[in-house]
Amino acid sequence: MNMACADCHIYNSGNKIRADILSPALGQVSHFPVYRSKWGGIGTLHRRYGGCNKQVRAKPYKAQGPEYTALEYFHTYMSNGLEMNGPGARK
Repeated sequence: MNMACADCHIYNSGNKIRADILSPALGQVSHFPVYRSKWGGIGTLHRRYGGCNKQVRAKPYKAQGPEYTALEYFHTYMSNGLEMNGPGARK
């Protein structure tokens, strides 16, 4: 679908996609690990990245691989100074 993370989490954050509101990229890492009812347990940020890739019909990278590690570093850098509030809970 030729989508980047920014298409949803920068340019369209706060808008609805199906019944969900798109979250902003800023602060994503502050509530991980997270409990998701869909998973029936706690999941990692890399697991969520993989799920997001699948939703936009992209081939997910390997969890803990260099691509997701770099993305996690970027998210962490963007969220410097924000209060950690995890673990979180999502549907």
